Amino acid sequence: SAPAAGRAVSSKIVSHGDSLWRISRIIYGDGSRYALVYQANRGQIRNPNLIYPGQTLVLPRKGD
Repeated sequence: SAPAAGRAVSSKIVSHGDSLWRISRIIYGDGSRYALVYQANRGQIRNPNLIYPGQTLVLPRKGD
């Protein structure tokens, strides 16, 4: 789904060695918030334990 108007959304291209936990720890300061990234990218991530280099993930705002 498209982000609501006025909400800042960024993206991240997955690199070798990345995981949703690692991305969440860097972006949100808490790896356990990986579910935010997973939920925002459900259309392209079937299993949150399997992401692949080259995928572009949507990163919701910290407050979402």
